[in-house]
Amino acid sequence: MKPIKNQTIIMLAVCAISFGTPLALHAQRDSHLAMYKYHMQTINPAFTGTQGSIFLNTTYRRQWNALDNGPLVRAVSLGIPGETKRLNYGLLLFNDQTFIERKTQFFANFSYQLVLNDTWDLYLGLNAGGENFGVDFNELKNVDARGDRSLENFSRFHPNVGVGLYLRSEALYFALSAPKLLQSKLFKDQEGISTTATDRMHLYATAGIKRPVSGSWFWVASALARYVHAAPWSVVLNTGLAYNNYEFNIGYQWDSSYSAAFMLQTDTFLSFGYSYQFPSASALNSLTGGNHELLVKIRLKTPKTPAEAYPDETADHTT
Repeated sequence: MKPIKNQTIIMLAVCAISFGTPLALHAQRDSHLAMYKYHMQTINPAFTGTQGSIFLNTTYRRQWNALDNGPLVRAVSLGIPGETKRLNYGLLLFNDQTFIERKTQFFANFSYQLVLNDTWDLYLGLNAGGENFGVDFNELKNVDARGDRSLENFSRFHPNVGVGLYLRSEALYFALSAPKLLQSKLFKDQEGISTTATDRMHLYATAGIKRPVSGSWFWVASALARYVHAAPWSVVLNTGLAYNNYEFNIGYQWDSSYSAAFMLQTDTFLSFGYSYQFPSASALNSLTGGNHELLVKIRLKTPKTPAEAYPDETADHTT
């Protein structure tokens, strides 16, 4: 076996925690997006199709920039509003790569709108699909895995379903979700060598507010809490200012990191944003580097008006 570099040791430790070790270690397996509030479909199907137009949302996140083969996240979601019908639908593709570990999720998303009153709308969300989890030990550049049965590649698919709620008004929103309800056990058992890890259910709670300050200036704030059994809570707080189509936020992930984000949401077909996140522990920051995240939202089509989509249903028959 060849010598293992420090960076490889760090990445192996990350995979060990996520994938499972003989030690009773627990961790949150789902990745965190710093710009979560602009791509909520990744954690809550109830947000599907609620942007008023057909949107393709894409996120690219590069973590631990100072390390080779650091964690990499790519997410693409499609949201299609149901025009006059209250059923919205879309797709989610989420790829998470951490060193030699690969996770690819594919879900069909649905949301149904309930108009509560003149102020509040409630969306009920459902998704169905699954996740493929695999480990490729051939990516170990400093380790010769030949002849070691504990380092054999494997891949496994796990079907899953999720649910979500999204309550919104013009200035406030609240949401709850469990995007993967079924717990899946990732395991490898060969000749007495067993490695197991449980992908536990993740629960998300989010909230946001937008209040006028002066003229075209608005104060914006949001929060996200994530709970996983036998793992520490993850709490993220964001606050900032919005001016016309521009928005700037700073964020703090409890006992983890700080972030700054810029978002430009235009009335044209293209909107984009960027976030830089760095660990709150200075020693870790110098070792791993910061996280870069890019968000691009593409408006594909504006739905027809009710009169255009269903002329017979919207015509005035009173005269």
